[in-house]
Amino acid sequence: MQIHLIENANNFTKLREKIWECGWWKLDEDKAKKLIGGHIYFHKKRSEPSFYGGSIRGYRIKQEEPNQGRIIFEFEYHSACRGIKTDKNGWSIAKKIVQ
Repeated sequence: MQIHLIENANNFTKLREKIWECGWWKLDEDKAKKLIGGHIYFHKKRSEPSFYGGSIRGYRIKQEEPNQGRIIFEFEYHSACRGIKTDKNGWSIAKKIVQ
């Protein structure tokens, strides 16, 4: 599975070499679990190719406000995840999950 996300806030945190976190996404935990091992792609707009991304290593749920209960993904950056396009179908506000 893969997820495409609109990310305009530059909400990335470097954890260690090539390992990053990005959040806070409104997503069911069951879907987040299924995305582990898949790819994550970040876009500025739905119509633009991804500017960043990688393989999803895990997630955590934000425990404090603001954005309590939202998903924060941990991913390993891969340059091959830049420049990936997706069609306009299947977007739900700021995210699109592809099986």
